[in-house]
Amino acid sequence: SWIEFYVNENTLKERLKLFFIKNQRSSLRIRVFHFSLKVLSCLLYICRVLTEDPATKKACSFLNYFHDYATRSPIIWVERSLPLWALQVISRNIGNIWEQILRISFILEMINTIPFLITMLWWPLRNLFIPVFLNCWLAKHALENMINDLHRAIQRTQSAMFNQVVILISTLLCLIFTCMCGIQHLERAGNKRNLFDSLYFCIVTFSTVGFGDVTPEIWPSKLLVVIMISVALVVLPIQLEQLAYLWMERQKSGGNYSRHRAETEKHVVLCVSSLKIDLLMDFLNEFYAHPRLQDYYVIILCPTEMDVQVRRVLQIPMWSQRVIYLQGSALKDQDLLRAKMDNAEGCFILTSRCEVDRTAADHQTILRAWAVKDFAPNCPLYVQILKPENKFHVKFADHVVCEEEFKYALLALNCICPATSTLITLLVHTSQGL
Repeated sequence: SWIEFYVNENTLKERLKLFFIKNQRSSLRIRVFHFSLKVLSCLLYICRVLTEDPATKKACSFLNYFHDYATRSPIIWVERSLPLWALQVISRNIGNIWEQILRISFILEMINTIPFLITMLWWPLRNLFIPVFLNCWLAKHALENMINDLHRAIQRTQSAMFNQVVILISTLLCLIFTCMCGIQHLERAGNKRNLFDSLYFCIVTFSTVGFGDVTPEIWPSKLLVVIMISVALVVLPIQLEQLAYLWMERQKSGGNYSRHRAETEKHVVLCVSSLKIDLLMDFLNEFYAHPRLQDYYVIILCPTEMDVQVRRVLQIPMWSQRVIYLQGSALKDQDLLRAKMDNAEGCFILTSRCEVDRTAADHQTILRAWAVKDFAPNCPLYVQILKPENKFHVKFADHVVCEEEFKYALLALNCICPATSTLITLLVHTSQGL
């Protein structure tokens, strides 16, 4: 019975969970819908500001009890037409509020929702000011969730650097937008700044230029500027630190091979378990010995960090313009994606000749060959195997070179034609550098 409950998912609760949570594409649609609502709320606020007549003042009768009514009423009371009020109420209350109760954004949701609910009960309060521009922070949160759902839906892992850059840019835009709308509204009781003047002041202030030609006049505006600058000094350095950390990690692991370069330039991928200087130089000298391969790039995919000798060699101008080192494993799809294996002209899977356990080394080579073939079935595969009995497991490769089989073939040729192995060895060694 327990198995049927969890497998069949016949209950209404399980079906709703399957559609709204487990189904990645429907979840992405919901994220896009929520994001659109938040952006629409911000646009409606801009429309309310632009369509308002600053020369007209409307107030409710109970505001007469406030002290200094002429000064404070422009801040508390705004002009909002009935159609615009209806649109803001609809866009604000369509979303699911209860989903946000246990989240940080709950306070912002309540600030922008409860006043509109009150105006529905007593329609003359539709002119009451509501800080709808704070929806930009909810839009930022929805954008982050939308990007995560998009990555899961398309089944491709994007760079964490891209996500962090999007978060940083959206945070900066939210700070500027909040400060711009807040100053414009608070200055209604002062010099009545428009949106462009408020935006100009925010840009000048956040860029630390400070011309001083546009300044807030009343203390609420000054207090808002102090709060926004304090928030910027706390939030932005934290995100810049995370971005710098991701950049250092990316540089440490070699980063990614550009998709644009992979589509416009030819490259091959060299997969090794550990990279030694002799293996690297032998491969590069033999690969670039052919005149038709001079324009190819070599992408080295290795799970270990570069040693000092390899780093020095790859810093030589002759190799630094041709060879790119990526720290990663051929057994992981995200690392194969970083190397753009699906666009490669060929993949070379080599085994170090200094391996003590040759059988274990072949097993690792077989696993890497299977992973590459599964990820990029159309990519030509060149595999080096140490023991002949393991060739059967990589028979799908385009070319398989067995080291021990080659040695046995030379011994057989020596029986037929003596000194064959010596001749081949001398030819190989004396041909270097020619």
